Amino acid sequence: MGTLIKLEFSKLFKREITYIGFIAIFLIVVIIQIGMFIEGQKLLDFLVKSMADVFVFEGSLINTYSVTYIILNSLWLHIPILVAIVAGDMVSGEAGRGTFRLLLTRPLSRTQLLTAKYITAQAYTSMLVVFLMVLSLGLGHFFWEPGDMMVLMNTINILDVSDIWWRFIGAFAYGVMSMWVVAGLAFMFSTMASNSLGPVVSSMSVLILFTILSNFSIGIFEVLKPFLFTTYLSGWQLFFDDPVDWNIIWKASAILILHISVFYAVALRIFTKKDITT
Repeated sequence: MGTLIKLEFSKLFKREITYIGFIAIFLIVVIIQIGMFIEGQKLLDFLVKSMADVFVFEGSLINTYSVTYIILNSLWLHIPILVAIVAGDMVSGEAGRGTFRLLLTRPLSRTQLLTAKYITAQAYTSMLVVFLMVLSLGLGHFFWEPGDMMVLMNTINILDVSDIWWRFIGAFAYGVMSMWVVAGLAFMFSTMASNSLGPVVSSMSVLILFTILSNFSIGIFEVLKPFLFTTYLSGWQLFFDDPVDWNIIWKASAILILHISVFYAVALRIFTKKDITT
């Protein structure tokens, strides 16, 4: 299995499409960092003007941590697309290129082949999120000094500089898991298609539909919300609450893991029963 995964990684990084996600993240992070460096203080002064006489802030609130938090909020709309582009191509791309029959002539089962592809897709997803974390936090140190962090949630939380790092590690770890769900969804659709466009469009359509349903607070939608994975994708924000509600985080994590497992099981079922003629 290890050799098969290495082969899948080699094939993955030989395709230009693989690098789109990294390039897009780099450009967006740099643009946001520069924009906040130029105009961020004006925005902050407007937001905290009424609190200046009540709170004493240590350092500047426009700093590495606050800008990384802003990037997290803005990029979770874009990362699913970047993830779906690659995960949706893992199986359908092989079908489109007509290489499946050649692959299956080797002494390996369909389960082994699909599992290797699934692990590769999820590893790539993890790399994207880790790249986002390293770039956001690392690049921020070239623009600002560390300082306290202000988070606008149900209330205004002012987090001490010494109480921030573990929150970001937890948030990004949760972010990896939430993007695994999106990758799993696109991968599942990939086993049904013979071209890469279909899985991307299908997974994004489901994501948009479920997101809309997750944000409705009326009637039957309230019953559906606990079963929709989109309800839990933004759970990384819980790490910046004070105090952190670990019960909700563990519950949300369990539901996301369940979705990841179900998407893989459905993909495996479809692929093992699929009539491969090319």
